[in-house]
Amino acid sequence: MAIDYKYRLWLLKYLAGVVFPPLALTAIILRLTEEIHLTWRPGSFLRHFLYSISIPIYGIVAGYVTSWRHSAMAKRMGAIAVPSIRGKRICNIDLLARFFQGTKTGYVGQITSDLLDEAGVNTAAFSFLGTDRIITRDHHVVKFILKTGFNDFGKGKMTKLRNSLGGRAIFNVDGEAAKAERALALPYFAKDRISDYDCIHRYTDKMINVLIGVSTRDKAVEVQDIFMRATFDTAGAFLFGTDDLNTLDLPLPEPGEARLGPKGIAVDGAYGDYAQALDQELVNLRVRATTPAIVWTAREFFSDTMASVKVPVRAYLRPLVTQALEKEKRRAGSNNGDEISFLDHLVQSTEDVPHIQSQLGGFMTASRDTTATLLSFTSYMLAMEPEVMARLREEVVSFYGTSEMPTYDNLKRLKYLRAVLDETLRLFPPAPFLTRESKNATVIPTESESLYVPAGVQIIWSLVSIHRRKDIWGEDAEEFRPERFLDPIRLKALAGDPYQFMPFGGGPRICLGMQFAYNEASFMLVRLLQTFDRFTLAQAEAAPEGSLPPAEWKDLKGRQAKEQIHPQTAVTMYSKGGIWLRMHQAE
Repeated sequence: MAIDYKYRLWLLKYLAGVVFPPLALTAIILRLTEEIHLTWRPGSFLRHFLYSISIPIYGIVAGYVTSWRHSAMAKRMGAIAVPSIRGKRICNIDLLARFFQGTKTGYVGQITSDLLDEAGVNTAAFSFLGTDRIITRDHHVVKFILKTGFNDFGKGKMTKLRNSLGGRAIFNVDGEAAKAERALALPYFAKDRISDYDCIHRYTDKMINVLIGVSTRDKAVEVQDIFMRATFDTAGAFLFGTDDLNTLDLPLPEPGEARLGPKGIAVDGAYGDYAQALDQELVNLRVRATTPAIVWTAREFFSDTMASVKVPVRAYLRPLVTQALEKEKRRAGSNNGDEISFLDHLVQSTEDVPHIQSQLGGFMTASRDTTATLLSFTSYMLAMEPEVMARLREEVVSFYGTSEMPTYDNLKRLKYLRAVLDETLRLFPPAPFLTRESKNATVIPTESESLYVPAGVQIIWSLVSIHRRKDIWGEDAEEFRPERFLDPIRLKALAGDPYQFMPFGGGPRICLGMQFAYNEASFMLVRLLQTFDRFTLAQAEAAPEGSLPPAEWKDLKGRQAKEQIHPQTAVTMYSKGGIWLRMHQAE
């Protein structure tokens, strides 16, 4: 098992930087008192006391000096410092506790919106135990980060530190390395490949047969799990040329008997070990991301939470890599013209097995989670909004009847289907929080003023908050209303300012699989609605204990007051305990 030294070395270096300067300065001052022969000299107790208080005093003074320097630099660059959110306790510990609790158990994105509402701004800075961060729900800020000022921002050292065992996967690198990895993958998301629905068709039909079997017995099914299986199997065929995953053949969790997993529900077997380890890895990343670096690096100094969960993930993927390497050896020197998969292409480009596994794992996770999240929350909203379900099914049946297969070209004609998917992505974006780190001191223009951002500061944007801003989307911003994406005025506004709605990011690093996700979700949803005419929610009776929304949500504002599931995030959005539905076959 690889040992991650990077974050441990960072902690030691950080502590040395915090402790050594004030102790050295105090020692010099005490030495000077001896050199100038003062009649009074501090005793042993006082010396120890001075040494002990020198560290916090130095930290406070250094903080004020840094703040003054940033304010002066902002003024020089014609900007203002980002407004600060301050807690009532030292080092903003009260804010940290509130932020961590809100992220762990609260409604997704609500703590960010609450803090910004209380400050009366859309972008604010805060500091937790020496970790400086900026949070924003201003799409103008995000546009600058992702597009206009793209070269001034990157994944940053802290993102890489949190996932340093993630290797050189495309999601974990910057600069030329990111360009190279993107160029390697880009041909496999070209139109001719994403418009080939053969593997999507194969696994969609397999999924529907499973769902018909459950429906016939009038049982609830956990759709978050089954959509993840379907998209996982499809990704195996689409990207890696294997039909051997077959997770849809495995037993389904039983309603009322399922166990909570790290995300969703727990699944048994080899695939279950892989899925739960992967989910736990994402949960651990969330914990690290929401905890000051000095806290999580100290807590994990002797026990790395990421190392153990990566073992079953790599063990599950290793046979795929081994098969691809053996196939490449057999193919060496021949040029038979056979189409090769993305995994084959990776193997041709490098024999670095850890790197191949990192890339493979990253793309498998993205392929599984993105579309599965979209389909899961779409199905949930169709169960919650039967009028939308009826209208959408009417559109599907009018185009395809109950058996005709959709194609890449004619799926584009289903305007209401796309509106339903976009409205789901607006309210429940698969990646509700994203981050970048400033490489250099820079100025970000907004509608009202320009904001100065120092070098090395992490900026977190809450996509779920941007997508629910009432000044952008109207007073019904938290309502599920697909018609807003059919409104010519709204569509014109989005065309002029597309960063109001960016479920797949934007700029040079926009999600490679965006169009594939739309195509896969559209195809699967059409086939589902050809078969089933009604979804009903069975969360209360079927979900594992502890997965229902907290009772106090009903007394709060916004969507959380009406939510019947518990949306949470660990890199990607999910529903705690899954989403349990009864699917009713059309007569």
